[in-house]
Amino acid sequence: MWLPSQFYEKAPHYWLFLGLLFIVVGSYLGLQVDVNYLYLGVATGLGCCLWSMRVFTARAKHRRPESSNDSEQLAEPDPDLTDNA
Repeated sequence: MWLPSQFYEKAPHYWLFLGLLFIVVGSYLGLQVDVNYLYLGVATGLGCCLWSMRVFTARAKHRRPESSNDSEQLAEPDPDLTDNA
């Protein structure tokens, strides 16, 4: 299934929003109507939030270049700034 990049890039944010919405609605209905709504809403909301974090970290890990090492790049002096006079 192809998604436009603007939706694909924001998918973890949508999952997080959906999770928070489930938690809030489940808490409200759990206190007003029945406690089962509280359990179901919070469990579903936490599941959505965890899925959001999983997608975000998987994308970050996949996009990180494997060959670059930031500590080695920072340790090398800039040849233009060194004075060998």
